[in-house]
Amino acid sequence: MTEEKKELTKDLLTLSFKELIMKMPFEKITVKMITDGADVIRPTFYKHFQDKYEILEYILEKEIKDKIRVLIENDMEDNLLRLLFTCLSKDKEFYKKLYLIEGANSFDNLMFQFIYDTLLTLLNKYPLKSPAKLQILSRETIARFYTFGLADSVKYAIMHDITYTPPEEIAAAYDYLIHNSAFDLVEHPRI
Repeated sequence: MTEEKKELTKDLLTLSFKELIMKMPFEKITVKMITDGADVIRPTFYKHFQDKYEILEYILEKEIKDKIRVLIENDMEDNLLRLLFTCLSKDKEFYKKLYLIEGANSFDNLMFQFIYDTLLTLLNKYPLKSPAKLQILSRETIARFYTFGLADSVKYAIMHDITYTPPEEIAAAYDYLIHNSAFDLVEHPRI
């Protein structure tokens, strides 16, 4: 089987999964339902995916990770949030369904890990501006700190229809939050 045919089959299975999740909860979707929708036999599914959770990883990889990776490789990180929100906004009802999936392999957990890995990549790619102030914190600790806020904000934006706002505006708002502390956001007489 050629690499192109493998990708086509994976895409057919993914498309079938996407159609099913728009109609029913993830827990009720079976591998047989996915293969029937893709017009392939059950063993074909297992040649490409271990289980239906692995389809979530494939979707994240193809629709978001690969695009973000290109930005990072080309030193275009300033566009990272805009691209992320654009990808999610393009198919927001689908991503809402994915965020409803629970468990260790949930889309929420996959997105958290992806954001953490991306932030850690950026922290390792560039030198820290104030290494003396941050010396007690590892780069992993810094990445986790920002990941909790950003991953939850991304989920909140999808689940609460903030994505009806243009992705550029959402990205600009979160970019501002990332570049400023909570104390910079308020006009407090003692701060």
